[in-house]
Order: sequence, then C-alpha cells, then structure tokens
Amino acid sequence: MEILAAVLTSLLGLGGAPGFVIDKTATDLLRGQLFYAEQLEVRVDNTPNFQILQGRVDRIRVAGRGVYPLPILRIQAIDLETDPISINPATLQSGNLELLEPAQAAVRVVVTDTDLTNLLRSPIVTNSFQGLRIELPGSNGGAEIFDLINPEVKFLGGDRIRVTTIAKPRPLPQQPSQSPNQLSKQVTEPLAIAAETGIRIVGGTRIELSAPRIDLQGVSIPDQITNRFIQGLNRIGDLRQLEAKGITARVLKFEVTSGQLQLIGFASMKSTKTIQSSSP
Repeated sequence: MEILAAVLTSLLGLGGAPGFVIDKTATDLLRGQLFYAEQLEVRVDNTPNFQILQGRVDRIRVAGRGVYPLPILRIQAIDLETDPISINPATLQSGNLELLEPAQAAVRVVVTDTDLTNLLRSPIVTNSFQGLRIELPGSNGGAEIFDLINPEVKFLGGDRIRVTTIAKPRPLPQQPSQSPNQLSKQVTEPLAIAAETGIRIVGGTRIELSAPRIDLQGVSIPDQITNRFIQGLNRIGDLRQLEAKGITARVLKFEVTSGQLQLIGFASMKSTKTIQSSSP
C-alpha cells in the first residue's frame, strides 16, 4: 500500500490527461519503487479521468514478469487488480493515503524454486546460516557449530516442497574437561540434510506444513522432533495476525507444481487506514 500511495500522490495532477499518459506515468512510478522489473505494465481505469482529482479511481491493474522488489528476490509473475478506490485527496497531497472506503485487491503471485534457491544462496541470507549451534544425537549434550552451505529448494508438485543443504562442521577447540572419547564423537565431515513437507492452506488464512520428513545423512529424524519443529513454524504462518493492523487477507488458491508455486488471494484494508507515502 505504500507503493500505491506513492503512485496516487504523483497521479493527482494528471486528472485531465489522456489514459495512455496516466498509464505510462503510473508504470514508470511503480518501476521506480522496485529494484528491477523485466516486464511491467500498469493500467489505471477511470471514467472520466478527472475523477483522480476527487480522489477516486475505478480500478488499477498491475502485471509484472521477472519482478525484483529487492536485488536478491525475483518473482516470476505478479498480477494485481483493485476494486474502486476512494481516498482523501487533501491528505494525499501531504504525502499520506487516507482511505474513505475499504480498499480491496486481488493478487496472483508465481515464484520458481530456482529463484528461491538463488535467494537462499545470496550473501545476505547465507550469512544468517553461519555459526549455527546444533545438538546432534549422541553428542553427550554438547552443541556443535555448523555452517549451512549450498541450500537448494525444489517444488515437487502435489503441493510438496523439498529443501536440501550441507551442514559443514567447524572444528571446536579442546576444552580441559573433554576426554579423548568425547573429542572422537565430534562431527568432522559435512552432513547432508534434506527436509520435505507438504504445504496446505487451512480456512484461507493459515499456511500449514503437513506430513514432514527430515533426513540427516539419509537417516530419518524421529517424528517427535520433526513435529515439534513444524508446529513452531505453523504458528507463524497465520494471516489473521494482520487483522490487528486493519488488513484482512485470504488465500483463494495455493498450488505447488513441478518447479513453481502459485498463490491467488485477496486483501482488504479498512477505510480508516492512513499510510505514509514514500514519494518525495
């Protein structure tokens, strides 16, 4: 919505301009809010065009392919279409977006497993996977330090996803209390980790991982450990948390096929919402 505020703020003075001028201006403005976009088109539907001066827009449509909201994140496809939008033009001129009526939009997003793999392998994300303390079975209660390298995401179809990585151990200095037998149990060779799970949407609001399996060097980790980890992740992916901010979001379709994930949903924002525009 911050991007929408920036676009509408800049379009306010184009109320009487031809439609193609408004569309091109909106496209250029949106492109300026992104790091890069291979293809991007914005259509602003308004009859008559001068409704923009009154803070009304019939519909905004956005179609993007190869969109980079961040340098490290590529989205294969995004399509967005809004319902009529009614805003307070007085607050818009001051750099804020105040909705006079609830704003609603439908969106379709497609991401590929190749793009997600590239994201996980970017230096910014890779750094967060370094120096992890992991306690392995048979380690006598002592955690060891690993660096996760070469992560890879695979969309398998049937709404299942697999993530693999290599856990490279860091050598630990010998502690005075450690015996030679304890040192011999420290991991010295890289470990292959593979996690596979189903993904489903519950009630249109909650992203839930199902039937998970985690393998370490080809050996399955006990279900009680895997399920405890998955339960923690499931508590995070609840779209109802946005309702406290006046946003209602629902997933209408979620599909994982070979190589890509597609999500179709909609969001509604209350009319009392005021947003600070990022435009100068």
